[in-house]
Amino acid sequence: MSARQDGFWRSFALPWRSVLFAVAAVAAAVLVLGASRVWIGPNTTHAGFLTMLLLLGIARVPSWSSRLIAAAWAFAVAMLGFFVGPLGLWATLAAVVAVSLVQGLLKLGEIAILTRSPVNLLAFAAVGEGGGELWQVLLGTVLGTGLVLAAAAFAPIKTREADHAASVRDRLDYGVATAVGAVLIVLFAEVTGFDYAGWMMLSFCVILAVSFDAQFARAADRVAGSLAGVAATVLFALLPAPIPVVVAVLCLVASVAYIQAGKYRQFVLFLTPGILLSTSSELPVWVLGIYRIEAVLVAAAFAVLCSLGLQLLQRRRLRAVGAAAPLTGQRGEVS
Repeated sequence: MSARQDGFWRSFALPWRSVLFAVAAVAAAVLVLGASRVWIGPNTTHAGFLTMLLLLGIARVPSWSSRLIAAAWAFAVAMLGFFVGPLGLWATLAAVVAVSLVQGLLKLGEIAILTRSPVNLLAFAAVGEGGGELWQVLLGTVLGTGLVLAAAAFAPIKTREADHAASVRDRLDYGVATAVGAVLIVLFAEVTGFDYAGWMMLSFCVILAVSFDAQFARAADRVAGSLAGVAATVLFALLPAPIPVVVAVLCLVASVAYIQAGKYRQFVLFLTPGILLSTSSELPVWVLGIYRIEAVLVAAAFAVLCSLGLQLLQRRRLRAVGAAAPLTGQRGEVS
């Protein structure tokens, strides 16, 4: 085995603490949310699952104040989405813009713990538009938040230096870029009739959340991971029950373990089959896989375009500041 091949397989290695954490977290989620589906209904389970996905990143944040702020924000997004859903497209777009801007202001350095806020907003808007009951959404959000906060209390966290706090201008720029891309995705889905805007929105938000230098690499990882995941999903879906369900659970456990360990490429690889195999749909799995790839490709294009536009604006701003500096200095000397 060559050194390159050895390094490839080593990249999939996980510390036992991350594995045990993922197993415990997924097991608790399956038990609690599964019971809520049986005794209460699917809306509660769906709300809990969405909230857990939004808050998944807080397990890597050591600050309990940041965790509680994120939890409060998840609750606010759920309620806003639920109430604007029945109001139609334009109210939903306005809410998407507001959520994107606030998400940008809440960004914590490179630990993007709230990247999927617009995704949750759209999902809860669909629940509200579909006639879901408020108390079920509230209960599901509380269950999801409680599960994640409980898991975060036991999550293994690497000791590292505190993240550099981004300036208000940088965070606002990130929020504006997120808002523009999110609106474009919603309109694109509305015009084309694409039913999986949430998948597009998720990939867009995750790619845009990292620094500009890393965005192209993350976009490539997202596309490559989705392609490999779809291929594996189609093969597993051909196997007799309950093998696909078992594989879906194992993939979700692996996804949680890898994202907790900070290994994004491996996270995406296991996330795709975990989602597709656990998604109930009348469509064949291979058709869902094609939609998944289409969503990722469109999202990657939007993310790169929004980021390039943001970079151009920032460079123009820097040139304007640089040009104004000598004039300011001259005025200072005259006075």
